[in-house]
This record gives sequence, structure tokens and C-alpha cells, in this order.
Amino acid sequence: MKNNLLKNAFYGIAALFLITITSCDSDDDLPTGPSITVNTFCYGLDSLNSTDVFDAFNREVLETTTTGVFNTRTFIVDDNITTDNGQLDGIGFLITLDLYGNREQEFQSGTYAIGDTEEVADAVITYFTDYDASMRTNVGVELVSGYVAVTPFRTGYALEIDGIDENGDRFHGIYLGDVTPLN
Repeated sequence: MKNNLLKNAFYGIAALFLITITSCDSDDDLPTGPSITVNTFCYGLDSLNSTDVFDAFNREVLETTTTGVFNTRTFIVDDNITTDNGQLDGIGFLITLDLYGNREQEFQSGTYAIGDTEEVADAVITYFTDYDASMRTNVGVELVSGYVAVTPFRTGYALEIDGIDENGDRFHGIYLGDVTPLN
């Protein structure tokens, strides 16, 4: 009887040991995905080009010609573009982002469809690789499809853009940070 009790205890401890060993795999064995890069936008043929952005600015929210539709115009820029008395200044990379919402509130959270309409939940986006604030003849590349996701983050926002431009090339990136109003 005593031998059976010791034998059962041994088998019980051995089983518990095997379960513990096989069920507690290390997190190091989990598959890893690509890291998320913020404040970098990739664009052009096969997204081979990329630019780091450092700041974002927005204009006052305005009602469009369509009643009940409000526009938040935002500029995402690299470190070569700054502001001077409420105006952009410098030469560099610039993204214009027009978000259309249903309230007079900047950066309404949600997902916006990229296109060229100005209806609620739409976004119109153009990027300039060599924007010159002193010129009125800047020519950018417009995005024709895709989405923009707007999420509050700390004191600022996460603005994720993933779209296709008018040349058929992918444009994507995430701006993460504060957005400063232009007065």
C-alpha cells in the first residue's frame, strides 16, 4: 500500500513537472512582426522614398459651402518648414490634410475615406516633396484612394495615412504628436 502511494505521488509530481515545462514557453519564441515607425512617410514608386516629419499645424475649423460639413485643414511638415506669424516658412516636405466632419470640432476621431469629395468622413490629401512657402505655384501629388485614421494621443493625435496617389504609387505613414494651431 505504501509503495502504491509513493508510486502515485511520483507519477503525479512527474506529470505536473511535464505540464509546467511544456505549457510555459518563453515569449522569445513568439513570432515578431515589423516594428511600427512613426513620423516617417513613405511614397513614390514601390514606396522607395521616405521622409521624416517633425511637426503639424492646423487652421481654424471652417464650415464648407455644404451646410453641416466642417473642414479641419492640417499641414504635416519636415524640419525644414517652420512658422512665422501664423504662416508656413521654408522649403521642404509638406502634406496637406483636409478632414471633413459633422461638427465644428477639430480632429474628430475615426476613419476617413481619401478622395476628392468634401463630404462628412472624407479626406483630401496632397503631398509636396519640395514645397516652397514663398511660392504660390507649388505642385503636389494628390492621393486618390485609401484612408486616414485619427486617434487622440496624449496631448496630440495619431494621424495614420495609407493611400494610393494619382501616379498609382502607395503613400503611407503615421504622424504622432501635437498639432499646433496657426493663428
